[in-house]
This record gives sequence, C-alpha cells and structure tokens, in this order.
Amino acid sequence: MKYQRFMPFLLSILLFVTLLACSDSDSDAPDGDEAPPDGDTEAEPDVDGDEEADGDADGDTDGDEDDAEIAWLDVPYQPPEFDTPYVDVPYLQEFNHTTNEVEPGIGELIAVLIPPESFTDFDLPTQVTPRGVVKHDGDTLSFITIPEVDEALIDAAVGGGRLVLAGPSRLYSVDAAGTLTNVAFGRADFEILGLQDGANGVYVLTNLGVQKYVPDTGVTNVLSSVQAHCLAKMDDVLVVGTDTAVTAYSLGDERAEPTALWSLTAAEGLTALPVRALLPNVTLPAALDLVVVGENGVQAIGFTEDGGAVSAAFQSVPEFESGRVPLGGAVTAAKASDGGFIVATTGGAYRVMERGHGPEWRVYNSERWLPDENVRDLATDASLADGPVWFATPGGLATVTAVRMTLEEKLEDFVERVTSRHDRDGAVADSHLPVKGDLSSNIPWDSDNDGSWTSYWLLAECFRYKATGAADAKANFDRSLDAMLRLRDQTGTDHFVARSVIRKDGCQLDDCDGPDDGEWFESPDGEWWVKGDTSNDEVIAHAFMMGHAYDLCADDGQKERIRAHIGGIVGGLIDNGFQLLDIDGEVTTYGQYDPDYVNVSPSGKFGDGGTRSVGLLAELTLAHYMTGEERFQEAKRTLIEEHHYLDNAIGEADYPMRKTGGDADELSMEGWFVLLRYERDPEIRARLIEGWNHSFSFLSQQQAAWWDMVNMAVGGANADPTVAARWLRLAPVDMIRWNQHNSQRLDLIEPPERFRLDEAGRVRSDGFIIPYDERRCDRWNTHQFKVDGGMGGMIEMDGADVLAPYWMGRYYGFIVPEAAAR
Repeated sequence: MKYQRFMPFLLSILLFVTLLACSDSDSDAPDGDEAPPDGDTEAEPDVDGDEEADGDADGDTDGDEDDAEIAWLDVPYQPPEFDTPYVDVPYLQEFNHTTNEVEPGIGELIAVLIPPESFTDFDLPTQVTPRGVVKHDGDTLSFITIPEVDEALIDAAVGGGRLVLAGPSRLYSVDAAGTLTNVAFGRADFEILGLQDGANGVYVLTNLGVQKYVPDTGVTNVLSSVQAHCLAKMDDVLVVGTDTAVTAYSLGDERAEPTALWSLTAAEGLTALPVRALLPNVTLPAALDLVVVGENGVQAIGFTEDGGAVSAAFQSVPEFESGRVPLGGAVTAAKASDGGFIVATTGGAYRVMERGHGPEWRVYNSERWLPDENVRDLATDASLADGPVWFATPGGLATVTAVRMTLEEKLEDFVERVTSRHDRDGAVADSHLPVKGDLSSNIPWDSDNDGSWTSYWLLAECFRYKATGAADAKANFDRSLDAMLRLRDQTGTDHFVARSVIRKDGCQLDDCDGPDDGEWFESPDGEWWVKGDTSNDEVIAHAFMMGHAYDLCADDGQKERIRAHIGGIVGGLIDNGFQLLDIDGEVTTYGQYDPDYVNVSPSGKFGDGGTRSVGLLAELTLAHYMTGEERFQEAKRTLIEEHHYLDNAIGEADYPMRKTGGDADELSMEGWFVLLRYERDPEIRARLIEGWNHSFSFLSQQQAAWWDMVNMAVGGANADPTVAARWLRLAPVDMIRWNQHNSQRLDLIEPPERFRLDEAGRVRSDGFIIPYDERRCDRWNTHQFKVDGGMGGMIEMDGADVLAPYWMGRYYGFIVPEAAAR
C-alpha cells in the first residue's frame, strides 16, 4: 500500500490515544445525541433527470408502504423567485497600470504634475526626477535637467503658468518652451521645505516662513517665521498646517503680516500631526469644511460665524476615528473628482470612496497598484469626472484609471482571458508568466486540481449560456465538459478520475517528455500523460459541477456520458470499500471515504470525517439521481443507518481539528451544494439545511461571492446578494498574482475567532475583509484573511472564481440587468 499521509494532527493523536484505543467503527458522531434517521429516503428518478421517477405518483419505487407515505421533494431543488435582487448598474471600476509598465530609463520620481494647458509639448502627466523634468519628443525620451553641481530636487509644483522645481536651496522655473530658469531669492540663509500649487504662482515653504513665487514678478513674503508644511487658500483666508497647529490667517488687507484668526493645536484636540495636507470643501465621506491630513491621522474642522467672527471646531467623522484610517506617514493629499480625497504616504496611498456600502477607505499598495509604496507625490484632476490618478514613487510612475461599467461588462474580458490564455484542450487553471507581469509571456500550465478549477469555468459558461443564450458560452461549455470527462476516459479505468492530463502532441510545458511533479502514467493510447494520486477534493469537484451541467446545458449524448462518468466513479467507490483506488490499484493518499477512516482514524474522527461524509453522501445522491441504480441508494442508506454519516455531515463544521479558511471549506460547500439540490426526503433535507446554515455561518465570514450565491441557490438562511455584489465589484480586473503588502496598515484587527490561524490573519476594523483587489489573488479555497503574500507577479489566475458566482446569480435571478429591473 502507498504510505497513507494523515493530516497534521500528530499532537491530537497523542492526546486522544486512550480514547481511540476504545473506539470502534460504529462510534458516535461528534454530536452523538441523535439516532441516525431512516436511510430509506429517495425514490428512483428518471435517468434523464427531467421528469418524475417511474413508479407510484408519490415517488415510491419499491412498493414500500412507509415510502408511499413520504411526500417526496421535487429535484433538483429550485430556489424561489428572489424579491430583492441586486441590480447590475454601472459602478466605478478601477484599473491598475504599474510595475511592468514603468518606462525604463526614467528611474525614481520625486513628483508628478498636471502641466498648464499652454504646455502642449509636455507629457500628461509630467514626471519629475531628482535631476529634472521628464519629456518625450515623439517616442524619444528626453529630460530638462538642473545643473549637475546643484543639489537634487525635493519637490515640484504648478502655478502662474509655469512648472516650478525646488532643491533644498534653489528654485527653478520651467516655461512652455522648456526653458529652465534659476529663480533668485532675496536671502541666502533659507532652506526650502516644499512647494504648493497656487492660482497665479507657487507657494514656497521655507524654514523662514511662507514665500510666494509669481512668474515675471519674483518672490514675495507671505508669512514670516511660520514653517508650514501645507496650506489652503479659502477666499481671503489662508489656512496653514505646521508640525504643531492648524492656523487661519486673514488676507483681506494690505498689511505685510496677515492677522491670525484662529488656531487649533494639540491642546484643543488636534491629533493629526504633523500636518501634511489641508483640503477645503470635501463632500466624501461627508460634507466637511476642512479636512486635516496628518502623518498619524485625519480630522475634520467645521466653521461657524457669529457677528462676523469665524470660529473653528473639530467634527466627528466615523471614518476618521483612530483605528479606521488605514495608513500613517502621510506625505501629501489631493481632492478627487468624486468629492473625496486621496492621500500619499510612505507606506502606500489611500482614498475615501463610495464602493456600494457607504464611504470607505480603499488602499493602493504594492505590487498591484504601486511599484514602490513610498509614494512621494500624487496628481489628479478633480474637475475631470473619474479621471486618472498618478503616483510618483522611487520605483517609477503608477497610474490608476477608472471606467463606469456594469459587472457584466467587466466580466467580458474575463471570458476572453480564459479562452486566450488558460485553455488547455478545455482544461482551465493558472498560467505561468516567465516575465513578471507580462501577459505576452503567458504559458498555460497543468494543475493538481484541474478538475476543481475547470469546474468553476464550466459552471460559469453553462449559467451564462442559460442566462443569455450566447453561442460562445455553449461552445466553451462543450469543450470543457469534454476535458472534465477526459479525466476519467484517459485513465483506462471505469472508476478513477485523474488530477490532470497533458496531451503529448503540441505540449507547451517544460515537462512534456516525462512529468516529474507527482505520480504520472501514460494513457492507454499513449497520447496523454495522466496524473494519478487523486484526492477526494477532485472527486467532489466532478459531482459539484456535473449536476448543473447535466440538468441545464448537456444534450442527450452529453447526458449519457455524464451518467457513465458519475456512475463509474461513484460505483468504484462502492466496489472498493468507499476508497478511491488509483490506476495502479492502490488507495490514493487522500482517497478514503470509508467508515474506518471517517469514524475511527484521528484524521477523520477529529478532522475531516464530517467533510468527507458530506462529500460521499452527495456523490451517492447524485449518482442515484442520474442513473436510477438502487446500489447508490442502498450504499447511502447503509452509511446513514449503520455509520451515522448524516450526523457526521450535519456537524461537519464543528469537528475539533477541522481545517478552516481553506480546502475544507470548499470541499464541504461542494458537497452541500449537491446534497441540497438532489435530496428528496423532506425530513433529511430539513436536517441537512440546518447543517448547511451552521456551516454557512462560518463560510459567510469570509465574504466571498461564491458562498453567498450557493447559500441562495440551496435555500439557505440570510440570503443577501449585496455582499456578493460588493465582492464582485472589488475583484481585480487583472488576475495576476502580485505580491501584496498590507501588514503596515493601521485599520486591521483580528479576524473572527475561527479564522485566527496565524498572526498574519487580519480583517478591517469596519468589519469588511481586505478587498480582493488589495490582497493576494487567491480563490476561496485559501486563507482569505492573510494580509501579505503572493507569487511575485509570475502567475495569472484564470478568473473563473469571479465568473461563476456572477453568472449563477444571473441564472437564478439573484442579480438582474438594469434593463430588467425597470
């Protein structure tokens, strides 16, 4: 026999060794409170799956009087019409352009600017390096540089129709012709701290106070001895932010030194210090007179007027509270076109946005959004609706664009991605990118879980075909159904389903001459490599998708093949003592469904015995539904009556050593999905739905769209499509597995207790999981609370995990197009 690797429960084995010595194969289920129900539960269905089974009108097929009293349920289960579907209206979808798109030859940036309209020969945006301004003459890269002997630039701004550059002790002006001019100061002992855009000039922030440079006029004093980091001009008032205060000055008279109107310091409650940006008249997350952005927080200030005197006071804003603002180390900020604002920091950038559930923070981090998280500057045109945002970093320029679109429009490119880069004779999985982030270097790749990943794609295209009638969806379904069926056909057995198969002729992979990443065999015809040692997760994946495929999209010939496929696999499990035998006749490493494993072995009794019980009951139920063969029903009855598999299934989420946040959740969901669609006994289904609702209470905490759509499709409790819709909106448009970094964030807390698997797991303090486009790309069979990680931009996911929940929602009416909702 093969070495049977158990799940990592060695410590639990030691802990329970005495208990195990006393156990037998008929030991109680984890809850142990109820006797197994009558297992004689289901009538024989019509083999085409379309009509009531042959036999009595009440579904009795064997003449048993007790059976005749059961009001059999119609299968497959059809959820009732949903009263409050999500309407697929246009929303703001962001697109990343970074890392591999950074132009070579430019290097680090200290600023990025929107040049004046008269600068017709300048780039939009204009990048500024430590040595000068980047400019393109056609396709040729050029620079407007400061003298080699001068110190490196620290900042740049736009005002008075000029680009203004600053070093620590020098100021430069660049006109529309590209001429660089040194601007003279009246004193030589100043140090420039930074620049800020102005209407007819540029404010120069120095250690000696605030100056203003007006082209063709020169530098004049504005505020003496105020070392400002930022300012905001509001009519005839200049508000200045420093290390210790926010102060407003009157500019309404001709005096050289403006009058201080009011000032707020730490003593009055100013915590957003040192102040790095002041943003007047913000409307997101609420209507606010002035937003103060500091290195360690954000605050709002409101103004009141009494007898002509203006006073200022802090306003309470939930999103600005401690523990809610995602990043510290603010450098600068800018207003956005939606009325909100964007903040650049030394650890990324963040923005307040309306994303479908009220205002919230979104974070731009590396590597999906930024080539470097030290964001030194940002630029956006607040007058241009949904305009691009540019970030200047030491790694180069990052660009974020946005388009108003529906989810259906978004997912058009997801279909194209799969068909153009992820299709291997109909099988679908990740592909490799030998050149980081470069999709043109794509190489399709086989997977240990070809059946699992292809199943989501096949379901997505089946649902899309049924929802829209799209011919290409049916063609894609047909091709991938062949691929799924091939996983059994090419093994040369009736019972075994392969992990993967690779066609030798035309193979693009690096191991076509003899794969060595596992246990491989040749197909009987010698044309394919066949991967063995299949796990129970691959078996349940076939049952998981074949039901809908059979009921909705398969033609008569395909139905016949599916019946043989499921009947052969599940029949093999029965024939071999509920164990999956490999091509070589040995039990696969994770192929045990038998009572000794499920109810006796430590791995089953305390770990995944409940999950495997769900899977096996589902597979037997589906096989009986499709074939009508009584042996499947009899095996199911035996497992329920003699080995309490139904009790195991209902309590599967509570096994003490059951894994969470990964494969176990996906495997249980796939089993529940089948069981609750095809269980005909009303009493058993009532118990099953209770078990599912309990399991779903944990699955839903991971906030992935698929869990919610499955819950709605099987008639679970707390059905709500809005959480799923939010997840779909926030799924990244590109599915490259970039390295993503979030551990620097200040808005993260521990996840729900069940998912506190390690110190890396976190959830946002507002209760939302970190959005899919801000964390590593992972399907829902992985730990969804990890804050860091990825695959270095060298892998592209297929994206079927986004397509499947959307199109299932559309098919069942949980999501409706805007036109249909009118």
